[in-house]
Amino acid sequence: MNLEPVYGLRPRAFPFYIVCDVSHSMWAERSDGPAPWDSLAPCVRKLLFELESSSPEVSEAAHVSIVAFHDQAEVILPLTRPVNAINVPILPKGGQTNYADVFEKLAPIIEADCVRLERDHRRKMPVVFFVTDGNPYVGHEDQPAEVWLPMRDRLVDPARPFPAHVVAMGFGDVKEQTLCQVATEFHGNKLAYVAKVGQNPSTVVKEIVESICISISASVTGPDFVIQVPEGMRQINCGAW
Repeated sequence: MNLEPVYGLRPRAFPFYIVCDVSHSMWAERSDGPAPWDSLAPCVRKLLFELESSSPEVSEAAHVSIVAFHDQAEVILPLTRPVNAINVPILPKGGQTNYADVFEKLAPIIEADCVRLERDHRRKMPVVFFVTDGNPYVGHEDQPAEVWLPMRDRLVDPARPFPAHVVAMGFGDVKEQTLCQVATEFHGNKLAYVAKVGQNPSTVVKEIVESICISISASVTGPDFVIQVPEGMRQINCGAW
């Protein structure tokens, strides 16, 4: 499956969205080491530097956006080439884990970005890396799937002009079923990954960000979308869900 539409010989643009859970469980003090947020915040900035200093092909074609979500979603870095990612704000710290809000906001953001990119580029299919340690939770209860799934489905709907792939990477308390519901399918398998038992969350976060960097570089330089499975994680067999 070639993700790149044919638009002549204009420069390529491959849009990537790194969506980071920054709810309370991500930054709360832990007895087993640093909180996941403590690793995620600096690693995201490091990722942008590594992409910018990578090969000219990667630094030119990769376009990256950082989105944080908790009670609501916030665009921390609008879609841009890493070389232009200057003074990137630190990731915030939030309260709850509102899946509906982040998926609802992502769809129009990605659509507007893709329209802009296509004016001057050959655009590849957008990819969302969804990093979370928890299940959707709003108010004082779990956020039902029937509330957030329609928002997610709109984002990936192939009937829409700019559907996205979603790679779900989870650890902590997040359920495998939730990750399978979030992820899209690629070459017959859901792009859903979970930390192996016994893995330290802070270490897992570092490996996730490193794998995202490798995946972006490999996708940009190759003919197709590539996923590097993070160290300490496994791909979920979503057939049961």
